[in-house]
Amino acid sequence: MVSYAVIGASRGIGLEYVRQLAGRQNAVVFAIVRDAQGSTHLNAAVSGLKNVHIFEGDVTDYRSLERAAKQVRDVTGGTLDYLIHVAGRTDPETLYQALDDYPSMDALDEDCITAYKINTLGVIHGISAFLPLLRAGPTKKIVVLGSPAGDFRLTRAASIGDMAVYSVSKAGGLVAAMKYAVKLKSEGFCVVLLSPGLVDTTETIPGEHGAATGKALLDKWMVENSHGGPPAPCANPEESVRDQLKVIDSLKTSDNGRFLTYTGDDYVMP
Repeated sequence: MVSYAVIGASRGIGLEYVRQLAGRQNAVVFAIVRDAQGSTHLNAAVSGLKNVHIFEGDVTDYRSLERAAKQVRDVTGGTLDYLIHVAGRTDPETLYQALDDYPSMDALDEDCITAYKINTLGVIHGISAFLPLLRAGPTKKIVVLGSPAGDFRLTRAASIGDMAVYSVSKAGGLVAAMKYAVKLKSEGFCVVLLSPGLVDTTETIPGEHGAATGKALLDKWMVENSHGGPPAPCANPEESVRDQLKVIDSLKTSDNGRFLTYTGDDYVMP
């Protein structure tokens, strides 16, 4: 059996990873979510599937991820082949704010700390909790979904002054993943960052106005990522994950430390 743990699997891209991986023969999938009972989209998608296990783990709570890793260990006998870290935070209320758009420094601090715990520390927590299982397995693949928004070169080249807290926290996650890539290289690991591109996940955003708010933000993001040209292309989760899995399936040890796009190319600043 090939084992996959997907952190952040309750909706959107993470949910689609679980769907597609569950359809593979000889695969066992572990969906790691903050609230198993509240993950209604996930529960509906995997109902009746015997090769999917839903375990609770919050990327801001390292002990909860350790417990989830122990549950995975009990199923696999102590190993894990692939860790796919999808979990991240995009707050529609503050996403397009610049650093001087906040009503107070306290408000900025609070948003920064919350984003950092999820987008930066969350990557560290996720990898660290499952590392013993990955070390014990033969595959040793870690995939962290990253965003070009965390690249300071893009901020400068495209003059993106907003999306400040999101970008700063995602930059921390990018660096954290690369630190693991360097540290684990001698052990035969392949740790990569993977940019999914623009993906419409608005259908699974919770809340009364979640989908509408998400769609408005997505439309704005498509325009901003066009850099003055036509709106940037946007995929649905099924298309995006299908392409991402092609990249993941082709990973070799020599790919360790790369920042890849869903096309399999190295991320290059526009």
